[in-house]
Amino acid sequence: MKKLIAVLLVAALAFGFAACGSKSNNTEETTLAPWESTEEDVTSETAEATSEGSAEESTAQAEKTTEAASEGASETETSAEETTEAAKKPETKAEILAAYTAVMNQAKKDAPAFNKVEYQELPDDANSRVVSKGGAVVNAALKLATHFMTTEEDAKADPEIKEKGNNMRSWPVCKSQKGCIVTDPNAVKSAKCEELSNGNYKITIVLKDESNPEPAPDGGTTAPSNHGGMFAPLSKAEIDENLNGGFVSAVAKDISYSLVYHDCEAVLVYNPKDNHVVSLDQTMRVRISGQGKVAGIQMVVDKQELIDYMHIYNIKY
Repeated sequence: MKKLIAVLLVAALAFGFAACGSKSNNTEETTLAPWESTEEDVTSETAEATSEGSAEESTAQAEKTTEAASEGASETETSAEETTEAAKKPETKAEILAAYTAVMNQAKKDAPAFNKVEYQELPDDANSRVVSKGGAVVNAALKLATHFMTTEEDAKADPEIKEKGNNMRSWPVCKSQKGCIVTDPNAVKSAKCEELSNGNYKITIVLKDESNPEPAPDGGTTAPSNHGGMFAPLSKAEIDENLNGGFVSAVAKDISYSLVYHDCEAVLVYNPKDNHVVSLDQTMRVRISGQGKVAGIQMVVDKQELIDYMHIYNIKY
């Protein structure tokens, strides 16, 4: 399907990959990921000097008892600190990003049940689409492309349903071990946290614009881009791979384009008492521009907006 859409949309610089690419990236089903299928090894310490005298054993045991008591007290103090921190409303960009990261990472580990819908939009108003050459062909291709994209109505009629204990590969950041890999507050354009009437917190984060961001790698704990560390952007490398071969490359020539992610927003509602997610909404806005030739016809797309919506709800821990 990717090649078919590429042929239809090559004049518009592969906009249709949003319909296939992002949906397949986010809903792929596999067996449990390595980091989830292996239980943590719990190694109990044993006495290293069993051959030494009973006096030494008694001394070692006494030391262990004292150490265990000390560790227990330390863990209690840490737990109390974490509870206080979770209940504290974050204020600064750094605090809000840290709270978002902690909640999203915990969800990856807890693997709750949830429902998810995702759909795309190619707006054609004057502010969203500007074509200086080949407008008739580009418009026709984009109109055809919408038939391959998931609509809001279709997405809500057939949501992705995950049971408790699922592999969480479709939970942002998709396929990654983490729920958020963005650590630098300077990547954040704006951030706010509101306390709702029921006591839940609502975090809204908007990242700064970024050109051609690549998604996080499968199973990775780091991301090659800021958007790849919070969202699931289209991979320009994958688009190029599909464009540069077979029938597509025979029809399309001199294709160049860029994907600028702007005003991409994550809205997280969670319970600060236990850091459980109530709902998550992510909106990715992509401004695509470029040029190329199809069957000898020169086309220049100055701007085409692509919007991807994702909603996670009905979350049960």
